[in-house]
Parts: sequence; C-alpha cells; structure tokens
Amino acid sequence: MSDEYLSYLQHYQLTVPVRVDENGDFLSYTVKHHRPRRRNADTDPARFQLFYRLSAYGKHFHLNLTLNPLLVSKQFTVEYWGRDGLEWRHDMVENCHYVGYLQDQYGSTRVALSTCKGLHGVITTEEEQYLIEPLKNISSTTSSPWDQGEGQQHVIYKKSSILSPQQQPSCGLMSDWPEADSALPGSSHRQRRSVSTERFVETLVVADKMMVGYHGRKDIEHYILSVMNIVAKLYRDASLGNVVNIIVTRLIVLTEDQPNLEINHHADKSLDSFCKWQKSILSHQGDKNSIPENGMAHHDNAVLITRYDICTYKNKPCGTLGLASVAGMCEPERSCSINEDIGLGSAFTIAHEIGHNFGMNHDGIGNSCGTKGHETAKLMAAHITANTNPFSWSACSKDYITSFLDSGRGTCLDNEPLKRDFLYPTVAPGQVYDADEQCRFQYGASSRQCKYGEVCRELWCLSKSNRCVTNSIPAAEGTLCQTGSIEKGWCYQGECVVFGTWPQSVDGGWGPWSSWGECSRTCGGGVSSSLRHCDSPAPSGGGRYCLGERKRYRSCNTDACPSGSRDFREKQCADFDIMPFRGKYYNWKPYTGGGVKPCALNCLAEGYNFYTERSPAVIDGTRCQADSLDICINGECKHVGCDNILGSDAKEDRCRVCGGEGSTCEATQGLFNDSLPRGGYMEVVRIPRGSVHIEIKEMAMSKNYIALKSEGDDYYINGAWTIDWPRKFDIAGTAFHYRRPTDEPESLEALGATTENLIVMVLLQEQNMGIRYKFNVPIQRTGSGDNEVGFSWHHLAWSDCSATCAGGSQKQEVVCKRLDDNSVVQNSYCDPDSKPPENQRSCNAEPCPPEWFIGDWSECAKTCDGGTRTRTVLCIRKIGPAEEETLEDSLCLTHRPIEREACNNQSCPPQWVTLDWSECTPRCGPGFKHRIVLCKSSDLAKTFPHPHCPSHNKPPSRIRCSLGRCPPPRWIPGEWGQCSAQCGLGQQIRTVQCLSYTGQLSSECAETLRPPTMQQCESKCDAIPIANGDECKDVNKVAYCPLVLKFKFCSRAYFRQMCCKTCQGH
Repeated sequence: MSDEYLSYLQHYQLTVPVRVDENGDFLSYTVKHHRPRRRNADTDPARFQLFYRLSAYGKHFHLNLTLNPLLVSKQFTVEYWGRDGLEWRHDMVENCHYVGYLQDQYGSTRVALSTCKGLHGVITTEEEQYLIEPLKNISSTTSSPWDQGEGQQHVIYKKSSILSPQQQPSCGLMSDWPEADSALPGSSHRQRRSVSTERFVETLVVADKMMVGYHGRKDIEHYILSVMNIVAKLYRDASLGNVVNIIVTRLIVLTEDQPNLEINHHADKSLDSFCKWQKSILSHQGDKNSIPENGMAHHDNAVLITRYDICTYKNKPCGTLGLASVAGMCEPERSCSINEDIGLGSAFTIAHEIGHNFGMNHDGIGNSCGTKGHETAKLMAAHITANTNPFSWSACSKDYITSFLDSGRGTCLDNEPLKRDFLYPTVAPGQVYDADEQCRFQYGASSRQCKYGEVCRELWCLSKSNRCVTNSIPAAEGTLCQTGSIEKGWCYQGECVVFGTWPQSVDGGWGPWSSWGECSRTCGGGVSSSLRHCDSPAPSGGGRYCLGERKRYRSCNTDACPSGSRDFREKQCADFDIMPFRGKYYNWKPYTGGGVKPCALNCLAEGYNFYTERSPAVIDGTRCQADSLDICINGECKHVGCDNILGSDAKEDRCRVCGGEGSTCEATQGLFNDSLPRGGYMEVVRIPRGSVHIEIKEMAMSKNYIALKSEGDDYYINGAWTIDWPRKFDIAGTAFHYRRPTDEPESLEALGATTENLIVMVLLQEQNMGIRYKFNVPIQRTGSGDNEVGFSWHHLAWSDCSATCAGGSQKQEVVCKRLDDNSVVQNSYCDPDSKPPENQRSCNAEPCPPEWFIGDWSECAKTCDGGTRTRTVLCIRKIGPAEEETLEDSLCLTHRPIEREACNNQSCPPQWVTLDWSECTPRCGPGFKHRIVLCKSSDLAKTFPHPHCPSHNKPPSRIRCSLGRCPPPRWIPGEWGQCSAQCGLGQQIRTVQCLSYTGQLSSECAETLRPPTMQQCESKCDAIPIANGDECKDVNKVAYCPLVLKFKFCSRAYFRQMCCKTCQGH
C-alpha cells in the first residue's frame, strides 16, 4: 500500500498477522502462501486449510481459511496482449485464494483473503467490515526489519474509513438490448429429433484496455470470472429447458489497441470488427479435447467486455448495453457479442446476448411473452425495468433455444471438454462485492447504495450529482438485504431470503408421455407424435433439467393410398399455386433433382427453367425419395423398415420380400459380348415380369447406348434413334435410373418388381465392349429347402469417405447373408451373439484446397436513395471436420468476390416534414399550438402538394395545449381625481372596473371586494391676512357656516368673512 492511498483513509491501524494452528498457537511470521495446482485428487480437507491471527481496533482475529481454487483445465490460459499481440500468458498455477470465517464466530462472520503476496482481502463481522493488505509488496527484494523474523507489517482499516475520490458518472439510462440481425439466413444443417442433451459452450472472454484502466491488472481477472460465474449459473437454470454449460476456456486482456480490432462507441461497427478478429485468432485443431500445439484453447463463442458507452444508430450517451448476431452460435464469424461493463449486472447483458446467439428473440417481439395477460418479460426482455425478472428464462426463450438446438445448428457444443475448465468461487458474488462496491462498478468510485428497500429487485446508487438512480438491474446474489419479516437476509434470484440459506436443489424428472397425436397423413404412411415434460418433479433451486428424448414418433396409416391419388409432395407444391412468388403466380411441381435437401419442399415452376425452396421442411410423413420408404420428420430423413414401421430394422431380401431369407427368387446374370454389326438395335436380354434388383451396365465406355422397350416394341428409353437425357424413368411399375457419366460406363438400374416383361436393347455405333446384366426372377416352389440354406455375418465393402478432404470416415456395415448366393437377408436369420462390430477408419485427412468464405449480406444501410451493404469475404482452408483456418487472399486462386455493393437505389418516396411548434395561445387555459407540415422530397430539396405524401401518417398541424389555469376577474381601480376643495376638507372620486385577465369588462367580481370609489381629502389653504388684528372666527357657530362650506360659498368674500374659521384652508 502506497502513501498516496493511505491519504484516502480517515483512520487505519498497523498489524502483523502470523500463521497459527487451529488452536491459535504460533507457527510462522511468513504469511505469503500458495499451493501449486494439483493434477491428482486430494481428499484431505486439512491440506487446504490455513489459520492466521492478528490484532487491531482492540480485537483479536483468529482466521480459519479453506482453499477456494479456480480449478482450470489443461487448455485454459490468461493472455495479456499489447499492440504487437501476445505479450505474456499464464495458466493460473497459484492456488492462493481462500474463504472462511473467524474461528470463534462461525456463521456470523465471513473472510475472503488472497495469500499470494501477503494478506489481501476482507474480514466481515456483524458490526463492521475490515480490509487488510500489506504495507508494501511482500515480494519486494528490499528487506526491512519486519522481514527479519518479526513478520510483515499490514494496514487494516474499516470500510467506512475510505475517502472516495470523485469519478465521472455513467449515464444511468434505461437499458436497451438490440440484436444485430433481424433475419435468419437459410441453414443447410439437418433437423434433429427433439432430445435434451448436455451442451458445452467453450467461451473466449476478451476485456479491452478500457476495462484494464478501470479495474486494474490486479483485479480484472477475478472480476471477469465472477461475472462469468453468474452467466454460467443463469444458463444452468431449469427454466431454459435445456442443459447448457458456459465454460471459459480462454481469457484475453488487451492492454493496448489491436491493429485489426476497432472498439469504440459504435456498437455495430465494434461488433463486426470483434467478430472478424476473434475468428482470426480461433484455435484450429481436429480434436477439440486435445491441447493444440500453440497452447491456445478452442472456443465456440466469443464475448467482448468493454467500458465504452456503446450505442447503436445514435450518438452516445445511450442505453444500449450489448449487441449480438441472432442465431450465430457455431458459425465462426457470427458466434460473438459485445457487452458494456456495468458491474456485476453485466452478467445479465452477456447472458442476454449469448441468448441472441442461440436464436432467441426479445420477449414480446414476435411472441406473447412479456405482453399483457402473459408471463412477465425475463432475461430476454428488450428493456430492463423493475418488473423484469432477469434470473430466469421465459417460455418463448425456451422454445427458441430448443428449436435452434433441435435444428442441428448447435453441433459444435456437443463435445465435452476433458474436465470442467473452472470450478468457480463458491462464495456468492454479492458476498465478495457488496452493494456499495456494485454501485462503484456502475457509477464510479464515489458512488454508494442509496435506497435499501427492494435491493434484490433493483439496486439504487448515488450518482456524482448525488441523485439516487438505477438501471433496474438487481443486486448480485448474496447481497445483504432486509425486509419486514427478515431482519438479516441475502438476495437469491431477485428475492430476499434468510441469510445463509438457499432453496433446496431439486433435479427434474420426466413426466408421463402424452397420448399419441393425430396422424400427419390419411394414407401412404404418416407419423404421429407424443410429448413429455420435465415436471415430475420440475427442477427447482438450481436443480438440473432432464436429459433424454422429449418427443417421440411412430408410424400410422401405413396402408397404400387409393389408385390415382395425388402424390403427397406434389400436393404440397400445388398448395403454393395461389400464393404470388415475386409478384407472379406459377403452377408448382416437385423438384427432386440433385443438390437439394431431400426433406425440404423444393418446387419447380411449370413451364419455366427454375425451382425454389418453398418451405424448409415438408409435412411429416412425406417420402424422402420417390423410390424409398424413408420419411421426413422435422425436416430430417428418418429410416423406415420394409414393414413400414418407423425406425424398424426390417430388411428386404434379394427377392424384395420384407423379412424374407431369399428363397422366393433366383438370380439371373450374364455378359452380353456378341460381336455384331454396327448401326442398329440388338437384343441383350429379356427381363421377366416380377423381376427385382435389375442392374444393366456397360463393361467399358463406348459410343453405344443401352435401350429399353416393351414386348410390343414400344421403346421407353433411347428409342427411334433418339438419345434421352440421363434421368429417372417410371416404367413397368418401378423407377429405372438411367445414368451416363462423362467418365464412367453407361448403366441402367431398378429395384423392381416389374409389372410387365421388358427387353433390354443396345444401339450399336461401334464395337460391342460388353454389357453385364443381373436381376432376380421370382420362382414357384412346391417345397421348401430353407433348412438347407446357411446364413452368416459379413462385413460389406468400405463405404465412401464422408469427406473428400480435411478428415472423413469410412465404415464397414455388418449384414446377414445367405451362404449359397451371398445375398443380404434379414438380420434375424443370423446368430445375434456372434455379430462382429462395425469397422470404422479415418480417410482423406489432407487439408482441403483454399476457397472463399462468403458471409451473408448485411442489411442495407438505407432503405432507399442508394445505400451500401457489406459481407465478409475470407480465404479459408478446411483442415479438420469442424475446423478451418484463414489464409492470405493470394492463396485462393479464383477471383475474390466483392464484399461491398450498392443497394436500394430506388428514390425514396416523399415524406412529411414538420417545422417547430408555435407558442401555446392563449397564454392560459385551454388553447392550441400550431406548426407547418410540408410534403418534401427525401433530400428536402423539393416541396410537393400534400396528396403526394401518405395521408395515413400525416403529422398533426395543431394540438391542444394549456399553460395553466387562467386567473379569475378582479377589480381594477383607476387613479383618484382632484380634491373637490381648494382649501380645507373636500372629496375625491375614481373609477373601479371588474376586468378579466384579457382586460375585458366582467360582471363576475365579488361586490364585497369592490374598492371604494370616493374618499375624503384635504387641500392646504393659502394664509389670509386678518384685518385690524381681529381673531378669525365664525360669527354663526351653529348651522350657518357648515352650510357655507357644503355649498362652496367660502370663495365669496362675505361668507368667508362670516365663517372665517370654517372656510380657513378652503
């Protein structure tokens, strides 16, 4: 601890902790302690315990500590990257993080200490929280008297003693979670059955330099792992309906900007840059559980955490907290997200954005969750509010992720790492970082908790301006709380529960299967389904969700459809005849050519040279191929046995008898190699009615052509000197496949059975190179020789390699065969106990040739008037079944596809433009504000008549307003007039009017409040000399003089003399 930091403490004390035993007896002054990471299991708890003793503030502290390791796998590394890339890395070999309690106060105290370089940590009692750290770094090479047998001096201080310096506050706005992509691109992955299996998301976490500057190198690793621990727990919640494990396999701390990584306030640009960057550093190895040569761990998903105030489509500050690509999981350049650090609540943002990667939409956007009358919005809410429950997942989120995983797009998550990469700290995050610390993470070093009521639902913090603000994120689990019924509690999933207690964990169990649903077809072989739910019991208290099949299927209505019935796939295509396609109507027919998914509904526009996928999946029960019994379920081709039972292993024998042993037919085969004249049709062989497994093939490539006709000389293939294109022909009740490859001999094949006699011909144009034929003809037997026939298991030939490069596999299937003719029969004819295992081997392990990876186009930057859109173009090479590497562009030999193009060049329609509102008139009471509304061109250069703009969204030009209630009418007095007397007492008058606030006359004033209109006044009299020195007095004192004054006769000399005193001053 430095002197500068000590200046921020009001009070502190020095202490020398010592190592002791369980009873408190002295062992050593050396407090630095760590255990090397062990690869073997150690079951002795005592080997992981430490005891310390120290004294401060008049108290003695006897610490009982137990190792709390961050157990890591062989793959995990923490890497620090500078401008030129990796500077150094470590694998966290020191286990020096401990948790515990005071020896004599178990249950009421908590201790969390790191002993790597002295004692760093916190001691929490019921009365106070103490922090302790070495006075200087214990690893320093400079010795001091304290190192010479007297121990290491430490500073201990109360949390309340910290004087927090001021920092800039965060914006504190309501949070918005936008997803980067609104449309889901087509996927080539196959649909899988609905089975709940355990998934493992191996996660790369990247912290930018802003994070390092804010949290410091000392604390950033533990802080990030604490956040990811919460994320992992959210994905283990049973409400997700799937078992998903979030596993951190690699942590990269960026101490400087990276040359190819741009991180700033623009969330969309930063996300695009980060996704490309993380793909470029993706580890490539064939076996994801092995350690690659470069030591870098593989990752399925990448998470960027930044302190930038990220924004989408607006300038900062804003409420955006994260951004991610929808349904990008397992796509190397789209399985990523960017997240703004707001403290431990960042875990909810990260979990939310990974949810988008799993294909989840916001609650209430395109679904009913979070809307009126339905369950409240949860982790996938578009905005965080006090009503949001971010500790669990909505039913809609559960459906989204289940659909995503069942579609086969999460296959990269199937591999389980060698061991769980992290056993996260067992201490709840709210116990490590209390409410005040969580506030400081969000709003700066001077912030603290300010409202204490519903802290488990909303954490309120003081901003720099001393306002109590919240972003509606709840306090972390384990944060202390209090309610009317709970004196001391801690937070658990948004609720305050009794301190030290957690709800009992209950694992889920499958309930009973539902009754079978309606059959998907009325004839020809459909399927019905049955469901079960994980509710017996439902998982709770952090219990695990059920593993296993959640939906099952069975065959139904397997009887053949009546003769003349319309083909089921053809009917599905025809249903689109009434729907316009790109503004036109077409008649649609099934397209079953190459290059398409067998269980997608691909339809050909009749009379036009194009086909398109009208639906990603046909109706359940549709045949995968016309000549196959296999059917489509959820877009995946499922095997159907020859007994028309879904999943049955019943096989046809060589005679096409289901479950037979091959005794009802006999093989006919031969070689037609007669030397014949050229220039005509020659008979090769006759195929009797009922023949099966027909194979006709030239021995070598030639200019001759195989032909097929009926006994009546009607040609079906290559007749009348006309050569047909190779394709499938429906002939004699079966499908004949005519193939003429450019590099292989011509062939004709059919399963049969044929419904008429056929004749195979050859059109000779050069020397006959030989034609081999083979088919099985039905026979009639009066007796059975089945007992004389033997059967045994045989390996078939190696299958074709599953991949042409980058590693594939081949297998040898085991089948039961007749010993007399080596034909395949039902497995039940062979001894099951002697069945050998299926052989499998690797093949084509060499890397694939370089090729261009072309990403999906982004949304156009503008909807009209010309914008641009971009896509990712990389030169890649596949080096493993699920791994690829990025190469220099020069290694891809073909022309580089464009990655930016113009879009939406059409002119924008005229739009409404408004000017500013006028002031409200009148100035009080109800009134109106007015503004001018114009119809303008998109560039605002031209003004159009109003009919050119859409009338339905015309902005109002007048709105009601009010500046407050108007004052009532009141009496307004005028100025007083002149005094009626020029000398002495007189009278003054004035006008008094009742006026409204507008100055108009009114009759609504109260008469009792009316001011007077007349008052007495007195004018000063000029001095009048008195003759002969006589005294000025009234001659008549009774009534005469007052009347003189009243009638204003004082101005007359006679009366003034007679009433001298009364008239004085008038």
